[in-house]
Order: sequence, then C-alpha cells, then structure tokens
Amino acid sequence: MASLLPLVQTRSNTVNFFMRRSGPELWKTLTSVSKSGQKKGRRNTRQPIRPLNRFYRIGSSPMKVEFAGLNAPMRMNQDQGLLSIAEQTEDEIRDSLGGVKKILEEKDTGKKKRNREKLHPMERGFSGTQLVGQKLGAPPPVDGVDFDDFETYCLEVKRTSNMTNVFGRVHTMSALVVTGNGRGLAGYAVGKAPIHRTTTAIINGMGMASRKIFHVELHEGRTIYQDFYAECRNTRVFAQRRPRGFGLTCHPRLIKICEAIGIKDIYVKVEGSTKNYLALTHAFVTGLLNQETHQQLAERKGLHVVEMSPSRHFLPQIVASPISVELKTEETLEALDRLNLDDFYGEGRYPLRKPKALPFFSNLEGHLDARWRKHPFRNQESTMIRLIADNMVPRWTRDARAAWAEQRNERMTTGVEPMPLGIGLSHVVPKKED
Repeated sequence: MASLLPLVQTRSNTVNFFMRRSGPELWKTLTSVSKSGQKKGRRNTRQPIRPLNRFYRIGSSPMKVEFAGLNAPMRMNQDQGLLSIAEQTEDEIRDSLGGVKKILEEKDTGKKKRNREKLHPMERGFSGTQLVGQKLGAPPPVDGVDFDDFETYCLEVKRTSNMTNVFGRVHTMSALVVTGNGRGLAGYAVGKAPIHRTTTAIINGMGMASRKIFHVELHEGRTIYQDFYAECRNTRVFAQRRPRGFGLTCHPRLIKICEAIGIKDIYVKVEGSTKNYLALTHAFVTGLLNQETHQQLAERKGLHVVEMSPSRHFLPQIVASPISVELKTEETLEALDRLNLDDFYGEGRYPLRKPKALPFFSNLEGHLDARWRKHPFRNQESTMIRLIADNMVPRWTRDARAAWAEQRNERMTTGVEPMPLGIGLSHVVPKKED
C-alpha cells in the first residue's frame, strides 16, 4: 500500500569545497600573513576571525525563513517550493534575543580591560604613552649592590637585523638605556632581545647599564667645568656651561642624560646627524669624561686659573692655584700658555652661527627708499646720548622742556619773538580788548 506522506529526500553525502575543509582552515586562507608580510608590518593589520554563527543561526529570524537543502530538508513536493516562510512565536523570539544578550554579557565580563595609568604631562615620554623618555625606576641589584637612588631613562627602541648563513635575516629589538643617581654617577648601555620583546630589551639594557657606571666631575654640582667639543661618527657636539638658573637647553635625549648625571645648567649645540642617538650619547659622555677640573688644569699648566664672570662684573677671581708644581713667572711663561679656556678645549672649532634671514620686503623699492631717507639720521640717537654723557649739551629733561615752553610762550605773547608761521597759521589775529 502506498504511503500518503510526501517523499522527503535528504542528502548526507554532499562533497564540495565548503564541506571538504573545516572552518579554521577556511579562515586561515583569509587571515594568515606570510613571513615577508610580517616583516613589512602586515601582522597587526590582518583580518580577525569573526564568529559568524555565534549570535545568529542561518534561518533564525522573526520571519523564520526555511531554505530547502540549507536549514530544512529537501522536499519532492513541488507545490511547497524550495522556500517557505513561517512566523515565530513570542517565546521563540524571546529565547533568541535572550541568548544574544547572554553572549554579550559573557563577552564583557570575560575579558578584563587594561586601564593605562594616566601620567603627568611632565612625566610622559618623547611621544605619547611610549616608554621612550619615561622614568623607568632603579635598575636591578648587581652582586648585592643596590641602586635605589638611581633613575633610568630609555632613549631609543628600534628593530635591528643581522644576516646569518643558517637562519637568514634575524631581527632583534635594541634599546638604548641610561641610568644615573643625579650626583655624577651614570651609565649607559644597549640591551637586545628577540623581535617584539621591547620590555625585555629595556630590562636587559638596565642590567648592562648598571654594570658600566662612570663618574663625571660637576662644577658647583650643577654644570660642566669648561666648554668642550666632542664628536662621534657624523655627530658633533658643542657644550657650553651656563650660570645658575639657566636650565637645560639641548637635544631632548641629552636632557635625559643630563638629568641622570645631575647637570642642571648647560647649553649644547648638536651639528650633523641628530637621529643617531647612540653616537650622540657616546660623543656627549666622551666630552664629559675628558674634561678636567680647575685644580687639575692649574697643576698641569703651573698657572693660576682665573674666572671672570658677568655676575661679578668681569672682575678676575682666582679659582685654583698650583700646589705640587711651582708657579710659572712672566719670564718662564710661553706663548702657548696664553690661551683662553674656550680656545684651549674647543680644538679651534666653533658652532655654526647662521645669519638671520632677511625679511621678504628687504629688496623692495619702497623699503629701499625709506632706508635712503633715514640714512642721514642713522647716528643721531647714539650721538645725542654720547654728547649728553660727555656734558657737551644739557640734558633735555621733562622739567627743562616745560620751562623752555613757558619761556617761549611768554616771549611770543609779549611780542619779543614773532609767532612762527608755516604750521597752518596764515596770520595772527590780536585779541580784542573789552
């Protein structure tokens, strides 16, 4: 006896591209990045794997659409068709929305957001929230020696590469770190770590810098003893000492080095390459270590070291005298000994002083005419000041001008001196008598 139920046919042996590969394998074709792509920076911009079936299932909607062969079995009855739409009940809609809400709540509570510590604007690094330029604290102890009073700064973090015959091009992270206690003790080193291990490279650099401590003599505990010139590769450094309260006017990396060492007042001009921070650090530290104190200079030259500062109106002041060496006299003094400190330590080099750029109107015709009209009076002000200073002419004070005006007015009103014309007056009308 034939069945009255319609024939329902299902295919369970479907073999195609989507059934042959699993979901992770299909997503890998879209999200994977090759080795060469990772080197070029495509690792952070790749497409994420999106869980398409996490929130909604195919055919699950308020309309409840059923596709034969997709989310419903195949039907041989042609009257029903391949597509049918049925309305969901309120319970089914509530359950589906509740499931989505539950998944979203689990997503928010599952991952903890890392709150970045808000730093003071003066404690931030060179660029935003990067570690480069920030205070990193004291380095770890070495052989039982603590560095609690030291402060560490990271000057540079970059990626380096080395070509090997076994592994090919090997990339590493390099970090330039400087540490110091602010009282003359400091050290710097370059720490390295595998690729994308920035923090490890900085920690390794801190450990190496704490093993390479050097001491720098500071004048009055705040500045250098004399101006010096130093160079490394294509970087040239001109350092000049400054009076108390001047501050640090130099390269941003050199500011961190000065803070680590304890230098408070200095001016440094950098010429050449200003982006090679390792050469910049090496040149500046070399110049600091090669300087000598005033007493060492007096012992080596056998002369008094005399300072003439503008704060004392350039009056000479002896700051050091030879003790273990006999003082040279005028007869034994050589011509080479008659040098200023700037010429003695600067190696005959001076920083480049570029002339001030002329304004755009300097060569215009109207400006040149105005300068030509002012040319006869170019020395009038300075000449008047010099004559007043030499008592050649009386000083034209406010009281003197008022007395002269009253005297001139009285002479004109009495008729002794005629009224000057040519200033808008055509004639003088006498006052009518009553």
